Amino acid sequence: MTELSQFAYVQTRLQARYGQLPEAAVWRRLEGITSLPHLLQTARTTGLRPWLLNIAAHGDSHAMEKALRQQLRQLIDEVARWLPPPWRPAVAWCGVLPDLPALQHLLGGAATPAWLLADEHLRPYGHDLQALRLQALRDSPYAPLLNGTAAGPYLAAAWATHWRRLWPAETTAADRAVLERLARLLDRYFATLGADLTKDSARTRDWLEQRLRLGFRRHPRQAAAAFYYLALAGISLERLRGLLARLMLFPLEHAS
Repeated sequence: MTELSQFAYVQTRLQARYGQLPEAAVWRRLEGITSLPHLLQTARTTGLRPWLLNIAAHGDSHAMEKALRQQLRQLIDEVARWLPPPWRPAVAWCGVLPDLPALQHLLGGAATPAWLLADEHLRPYGHDLQALRLQALRDSPYAPLLNGTAAGPYLAAAWATHWRRLWPAETTAADRAVLERLARLLDRYFATLGADLTKDSARTRDWLEQRLRLGFRRHPRQAAAAFYYLALAGISLERLRGLLARLMLFPLEHAS
């Protein structure tokens, strides 16, 4: 199979998954639901169903977040397998993203929370001693995040630096430009949220989603399409997480 035909195959798979992402009308319907069982029942009739298979109506928020992290990692691994071999490492590296907040917490020297120790994916790095945490991370797939420093304070920047290193050497200047535009788009989104905590985060998220959808449509049969799709899937997963957490943590406030 030539690389061109491989990307045609990839685009077919991505397009099918892209079509399953909820549109605005679906989100509005879900956001109006006030009970967790009803939310799960309704969401399982949408393209969100695969992400909810291990979410129980009587579960807690930590178990829910662990299940969603696992689903996102599995999705990223699946997409990586679709791409031509030279692009697989860069896509697979996206599987680190769900763990960045927990790793940042650990690298900051804070105590290990119980939920992290309950996650077998993160448990090996939850040592009480900071030196043991750092050594475990240096010996793990997360090592590039440390960037040669002891504390690794900027994990998102370290992640992006290594991501760029994983692009195939034969990546064209045009393809690199498309990926850089995606990176700047995401940087702008997070910078906007971080700079003003009073800002309407829903409106900012909608702004990002519109541009990601446009980027996905503009760059078919390119590696960039996979990254645009994964960014869209990540936004949908984060939005779903917010709905689930709201009803799990504050059930009485939303009871009808």
